[in-house]
Amino acid sequence: MKHVFDVVGAVIEKEGKILVCQRKDDDQFGSQWEFPGGKVEENEDRVDALKRELKEEIRVEVEVGSLIDIFEDEIPTMKIYVYLYRCSIVKGTPSCIECQNIKWATIVEINTLDLAPADRKIADYLLKKSDTP
Repeated sequence: MKHVFDVVGAVIEKEGKILVCQRKDDDQFGSQWEFPGGKVEENEDRVDALKRELKEEIRVEVEVGSLIDIFEDEIPTMKIYVYLYRCSIVKGTPSCIECQNIKWATIVEINTLDLAPADRKIADYLLKKSDTP
């Protein structure tokens, strides 16, 4: 049976750059880059989950803004729905707690990174949205 998960992710911008994190080597999709966030626990509100995950993973407190979009990704053993929100840091400086590296990068730079599968879809979407005619 395939596991289905809700995941929350954050787009945190500063001076035209977006925060991304590199997964630890021993994680699933180890060493790949991702937008910060994580799994929504059972009976947990998505906004609360995102605040909790960002505090646990990169030691920042955020204000969660608007929902950007919902992304779907599937591998043989699981299916995830990623709820992507705009966020702003209200307290703290991003630190590597549950990741091995943190980077502020433009959306063009992010698209050159080795991204986890769901994050590749998000980066492609953000790049298209940033295009100006």
